[in-house]
Amino acid sequence: MLKPKIDPCIFLHSVPDDWTQLLGVDFVNELVKRFRHVARDLDDVVKFVTENPSVSYLALRGMKIGGVYRHEWILFAESGYVSPSYRTRWPPVAEWGVLDLRIQTSPCYLLTSLRDGRSYVWRNRASSLFKWIHKVPQTRPLEVFRQVFPQWLRELANKRGYSWVAWSKWRDRRNKHLAEWLYWLDTGRMPHVDMTVGRWSDMCRNAYCTKIESGEVLYNTP
Repeated sequence: MLKPKIDPCIFLHSVPDDWTQLLGVDFVNELVKRFRHVARDLDDVVKFVTENPSVSYLALRGMKIGGVYRHEWILFAESGYVSPSYRTRWPPVAEWGVLDLRIQTSPCYLLTSLRDGRSYVWRNRASSLFKWIHKVPQTRPLEVFRQVFPQWLRELANKRGYSWVAWSKWRDRRNKHLAEWLYWLDTGRMPHVDMTVGRWSDMCRNAYCTKIESGEVLYNTP
């Protein structure tokens, strides 16, 4: 029985060592075995999966998965579905603003197989993305979105911090999904995965953030 310590969003996370730490040796060895037609080792698996996220669930079928994230992994393996909810519990900020962008879908949703009308979620919850793309890319999404996301938006996140973006508002909602996008675009890593392994200093790196003394893991399950 495999018992991963993280949800399927790690399949968008580009650090192989984090896969080993959070999925476990048995899990990653099984992935290498199942992806042997396109990968020689874990590094190759990570590269293939992050470049082809929406088909990665096909390699999981039949795996016996338990633990805290059992239901998310089984749903992903059996139906190719990952929730569009944000995962990261962003550190609070002392002040925030307004960003008129509708992006209420986490990049984790890129893992979802777009069948059975699931593409509607993108149009409904992340309509601002379609100012920059015609359709959601099925291959190399990180590369595609790095090219099309507005530079001013990425510079704003760099200047004020991802947490400031997360706590800014679109209408009556926070931009926590958008903050995950900007972090992922800059690093190739998912912020809640970084936080889980203790790599969370980038979440709150300027004067806009409230000081957090303890190194607690900040993680929000969907």
